[in-house]
Amino acid sequence: MTPRSVIALAGAAAIALAGAGWQLQSNSSGYVEAQRGERLLPELLGKANDVASITVSQAGRDVRIERAGTSYVLGGSSYPVRAGKFQTAIVTAASLEKFDAKTARDEKYPLIEVEPVAGKDAKSRLIKFEDVRGNNLGEIILGKNARGRLGGAVGDGQYVRLPDSKQSWLARGVVDADIKLESWVDNAITDMNVDHVVRATFQPTGGEELVVRRTGLTEGGQAKFELNFIPDGRKPKNDLKLRYSATDLGNVGFIDVRKDIGGDIAHRTTLMMADGLIVEFRITGDDWVSLHVVNDGKDKTTQNDLQGRTEGWQYKLADYKLKQLKLSVSDLVE
Repeated sequence: MTPRSVIALAGAAAIALAGAGWQLQSNSSGYVEAQRGERLLPELLGKANDVASITVSQAGRDVRIERAGTSYVLGGSSYPVRAGKFQTAIVTAASLEKFDAKTARDEKYPLIEVEPVAGKDAKSRLIKFEDVRGNNLGEIILGKNARGRLGGAVGDGQYVRLPDSKQSWLARGVVDADIKLESWVDNAITDMNVDHVVRATFQPTGGEELVVRRTGLTEGGQAKFELNFIPDGRKPKNDLKLRYSATDLGNVGFIDVRKDIGGDIAHRTTLMMADGLIVEFRITGDDWVSLHVVNDGKDKTTQNDLQGRTEGWQYKLADYKLKQLKLSVSDLVE
């Protein structure tokens, strides 16, 4: 989506908001009635095309999205961001409207998750928009979603607070923005049809290779996998454990990403598909993972998509997923 499209989308949002026609309700103090309908970031909509970066911060962590020509990438790694996410964040934040005044007391902020975002246990998120020179074009603390709390056709809202204000608000509109990368990017490394998995191997550098191979079907009609080696006096834990040890490799996602800078390989894990495609996960000593096609398959569409998405990148995985790539015999037998 081009910058021109951003402002067009913003204009469409403004028209939709104006046309909703919801009624102001009376308030004894007149405070809510006087401000209800006001935009929380009134200048952002007109500066939508100037936004060059979006930063979301929470509990000492942050994710930064940057404009790169006509596309959008993660700050630092330049990994591509999902189409439309950058623009949608601008438009939804610019469209937030005051609906109902909430607490202005610090001790109550955590109840609706609008506390200061720097706290180590903060659940609030600060979203900040900047231009190419680093000028602040608008920022707001995002709290809990308030699904259906606005009533009638108005529908969903979100608790929010401006960083320089004590007053929190139930706002009309919802901004979907998180520090988790999967909320911004396609975080799949492998995305295979697990029914086509036929073999997996696990081998630490200098160690023995563990092979889990598909050999047929179980009595229940599920794919059956067997180990290449079972120590004396031991037996496989169960068919399900063996099957998942191989098929789980067909769906691996990441929690962090960087340009591939190499490193000493401490572990190699391979996955073979029924069409002959073999991919290898190479795991460095500090647990960065890269994926490589080591044998071509017949399904060129899947292979080309895989290579186009993963070539030149290294990934960090969640602990449980990394463990799945480093299985040993002891994990699979009892």
